[in-house]
This record gives sequence, structure tokens and C-alpha cells, in this order.
Amino acid sequence: MADSSNENKNLDDFYQSVLSKEPSVRLECFSALENYLSDDDTSLKCDDLPGFIDGLIKWIEGSNFRIAHNGLRALEMLNDRLDSNDFEHFLELVVSVTVDRLGDAKDQVREAASNLLMKLMTKYNPQRIWDLIQPLFSDSKQFRIKEESQRLLIRSLDEFSSSSIQLNKLVPLICKLVSDSNGTVRQQAIDTLVEIYRHVGEKVRGDIAKRDIPEAKLKQLYEKFDDVVASGRMIAKGSDSTDDSK
Repeated sequence: MADSSNENKNLDDFYQSVLSKEPSVRLECFSALENYLSDDDTSLKCDDLPGFIDGLIKWIEGSNFRIAHNGLRALEMLNDRLDSNDFEHFLELVVSVTVDRLGDAKDQVREAASNLLMKLMTKYNPQRIWDLIQPLFSDSKQFRIKEESQRLLIRSLDEFSSSSIQLNKLVPLICKLVSDSNGTVRQQAIDTLVEIYRHVGEKVRGDIAKRDIPEAKLKQLYEKFDDVVASGRMIAKGSDSTDDSK
């Protein structure tokens, strides 16, 4: 079993523990693995890197929230350390299991999932990751995934700006969520559209008017837009719009 001592020479030393199905082994392994990956001078040599990453993905997919959280953290650290070409082969699967964990009941797991997705956007560019998130988010029946995906979009806008994300693909989905059956999702959709308005600009009014939003909700949104302008919290220039975002 891998331990936290300096005896670990490469990732192969953690391999059997990562692939173990025993929760106690996985939990004990993570402490040493976290220390190891936190050191930029340690070797990332692994005879079976795909098997190693697949083992961590199984951590994320499991029912133990602590192990799922640790798996997300380990993949985040591996993503930080590995060359983009080495990690790219696993990108679609990693995004899929991570988005699923946005629906976790535990705050710390949802936060770890969001953090990993943000790190992936930094390495591979935001639009590429949102192209993978979008179908998972739009087809989800899980209210937390719909809520947390919108919060992730706001984080993305704050971190990368509206020009880095094709919002014209996402705005129609968020407009639908204004009428979602879950009240928390409905409120988050309104808050998200207000944030998009802050970042994108005045033409968002026309963009959302084309969508099937109930009149009372549309009026509420316009009032919130007006409040943003009046309070001086606008980020966008007057000429920006969701149709112009690339």
C-alpha cells in the first residue's frame, strides 16, 4: 500500500491502491497521493496511466462521498501536472463523471466537481469544456445538476469573460429553466440570465424575448436588468450581445 513517506518514486507505487475496491485502502491512499502530486518535483511515470486514471474515475463514480471527493481532487491535481496531450484522451469521460457529481448531495463534492471543471476550462479552453457539459446539463433530470451547471456558467463568465463562451447556445437552455418544475432551479435561471446580461449587454432583452418565457417572468427579468444598469454593475459594452459571443 502507498504511504505518505518519501519511498514513493512514481505513480506506479500508488497503482494497486488506486485500483483497490476497498474503501479503507482508497481513503488511506489519497493522503499520500495528494502529498505526492502536490510536489512538482515528483515523477509522473506510470506504466499504465489510462488504468490509473480509470481507477480514479471509479472513485468518483462510487457511492462513498469522501472517496468521490478525493477522486475529483486527485484528477484536478493530475490535470495540473500532466501535459495537456496526456490528459486529453480522458477528457470526455472525466467531464461526464464530474458533471454527474455536480448533482451530489454533499456541498464539498459539488464544489470539488466545479473546481475540476474550471481547471479543465483553463487548460483546454472554456468553450471546449462547455461543448461537453451542454448536452449533459440540458438532458439532466437532476435538479442539482441544472442548478450547479448554471452556477458554473457564472463562474466561467467571471473567470474567462463572455467572449470565451458561445452563450447563444446556452441562453435558450437557461430560458427553459425559468419554467422548471423545481423552484431552486427557476430562481437560479433568473439569477443566471441577470449575470449574462451584466456580461453580455443590452441585446439580451431581445434575445430572451424570443424564448418561451412567461410574461410575468419576462417582466421580472427586465426589472432586474434595469436594476443592474441603475446600480452601475454592468460589465458589458452597449454593443455586446449573446449572438456575438464566440
